[in-house]
Amino acid sequence: MVIFLAGEWKRIVDKLTIKKARLDQTDEINEIVSKTIKEIYSKYYSNEVVNFFLELHNRDNIHNDILKGNTYVIGCGATIFGTGTINQNAISRVYITPNNQHGGMGTKLMDYLEEEIIKNYSYVNIDASLPAAEFYRKRGYEFLRQAEHPVANDKLLSYSIMRKREFNIDPALYNAPSVLVRKEIELQGLDFDEYQIKVPNRVYLLADSLFDTMLAKNVGTLTFDVGGGIYIMNHNSNLGFAKGEMCSPGLATQAEDLYAAGVKELIHVGFAGGNKIGDYILTDGAYNDTSITKLYGFKGELIESTKDLTDSFCIELEKKGISCIRGYHWTTDGGYVQPEWRGRYYLGDMGAKCVEMEGAGLFTVANFRSRKATAIYVVSDSGSNDEWTLGWGESTLENRIQKLIDALVRS
Repeated sequence: MVIFLAGEWKRIVDKLTIKKARLDQTDEINEIVSKTIKEIYSKYYSNEVVNFFLELHNRDNIHNDILKGNTYVIGCGATIFGTGTINQNAISRVYITPNNQHGGMGTKLMDYLEEEIIKNYSYVNIDASLPAAEFYRKRGYEFLRQAEHPVANDKLLSYSIMRKREFNIDPALYNAPSVLVRKEIELQGLDFDEYQIKVPNRVYLLADSLFDTMLAKNVGTLTFDVGGGIYIMNHNSNLGFAKGEMCSPGLATQAEDLYAAGVKELIHVGFAGGNKIGDYILTDGAYNDTSITKLYGFKGELIESTKDLTDSFCIELEKKGISCIRGYHWTTDGGYVQPEWRGRYYLGDMGAKCVEMEGAGLFTVANFRSRKATAIYVVSDSGSNDEWTLGWGESTLENRIQKLIDALVRS
């Protein structure tokens, strides 16, 4: 049995391989499985249940699964550290040697097994033992039901039946935006490669009336017919602006097109609900209350903006007299439905600085495509329902809009 310390593990992680098990590895796999069951399961189950697992995963059953070609091992060189088995769309018998758990081997093995299954199936099933259920939950497995199985001496084996439907997505496999944008540009009689060089490095995505305010100043010229149309700043050809789409899916699709066209930085300039009308909120990321991030394979509650862009943009704004409140905000799909308990969670418990409907979509695409994005919001309303205060038409909000647009024009 080989034990790795933290430093040693880092040195060999790139050398780990996952392969189909060979028949001559049966005894070694059996040793790993039985040792792990005895050491780990005895902390959670009775002796009768432990013995049941040992019989379920005995040498003969391991041998038969190897013959079927559905058992895999993870190791380095001739040393095996763990094993897992696939049966159609179900994973079973996943065991890592006890002394080498919590170092990422189980994650690496599960990634591989899941990828093999979803080549042919739409989801993965697993029966999770008590010690393993939390590991699978963190991997995105949903709890379906709790089950029990009778064993010797009227004892019961309790386990969780779980399923996973969302998996990691490789951006390289999803290049539709580049294909579509290239076609659109070529249909305009333009060279795509030259086009990507000429588009501005940074584009401001402006919400409706913010876009109208910018347009009224006659500071830009519509130059690129992509992503809703990019206006180039008259004083700086490396800066542009466009009318931002509404809601996270809309802004995400627009961002895909603009990134594919060659834009490097997108800054959303929009409106939000917050504490004080007229406040500027410069966001470090969005607490996600939308559907778009999951479709791109992001599982966390928080989706970050690009820190270096946010930091540099903050400095730019400060030099132009724009003082911002900095922090995370809440992006929702429910523009008119924000129950009080939901607001208490995001705005209270999580400390979100404001709530709006586009940021998470933009940051999702930026992270997925390894591009840069951030956002600044003008608080246009506060409260909700009967106590909803709107700033539209009031001098406070209008003056703050003009001040922000003037600062962007001077970028």
